[in-house]
Amino acid sequence: MNNPSRLPPGIYFSWKPLEWVCFPLERDLEMGTNKAGSTTGKMQATRFAAELSLLIVISTGTLVWGNRVQTIAALGIAGAVIIGATFLFAMKFLEQRGTTDVTRAMGADKEAACEKAFGAIFDSLPEGNFVVHDFHPGKGNIDHILIGPKGIFTLETKSHAGEVTFDGNKLLRNGKPFEQDFIKQARANCFLVREILAQWGITTPLPEPVILFADAIVKVQGRAKGVEIVSIRYLPNLLERLPNRLSIHEAGRIYNRIGAASIL
Repeated sequence: MNNPSRLPPGIYFSWKPLEWVCFPLERDLEMGTNKAGSTTGKMQATRFAAELSLLIVISTGTLVWGNRVQTIAALGIAGAVIIGATFLFAMKFLEQRGTTDVTRAMGADKEAACEKAFGAIFDSLPEGNFVVHDFHPGKGNIDHILIGPKGIFTLETKSHAGEVTFDGNKLLRNGKPFEQDFIKQARANCFLVREILAQWGITTPLPEPVILFADAIVKVQGRAKGVEIVSIRYLPNLLERLPNRLSIHEAGRIYNRIGAASIL
């Protein structure tokens, strides 16, 4: 697959068999920023830095104030009680935040690992397939957009485990509904991309919505309300059985246009 992280910034080639095909868009994507999972890592690091700064301020302020014996004496018993309560509150806060941070870190690590697994599958696709990661159209975020000979696909990636089924109305995990309507989300994101492409005069082929699960056992037959629900490892099989609808040249041009719009 044509992977921007492996090529010079702003130049994307289809090496085989059309070595002459080049889709120039100077400096449209910075090296390394268009990788699966990059947003997850940045969000985790930013959250950790902010919370660590807050915890340091609370604990340091409490300890400094508490060590000023003259201040305690001047305030009397009431002051001592206030200082003690503040210190206990800070310690409890630190304990709770520590537990929360560990839980978040585990979840973020799992999500990042899944995104890397998705990236490995994307890289294994045949030459002529292009992937835009973390597309920001101005309304939310679309995990990935795949553009290639088989068409255009908006890909929503999920790290949930368990058995995924469809009851005719909504997706279920181990027989129970998910915490949110993934089908509705996938359809909305796909229609948004269709609208954006239509504004550029690109009306065929229409983008199609796909939900990819990294760890789940997917038992959904056919499409669910027009959305393909598959395990990430079966994405190549899904594409293989579809007819060709774009040339490599056309796919590259659409890829560059979407990639440029994502960073505006």
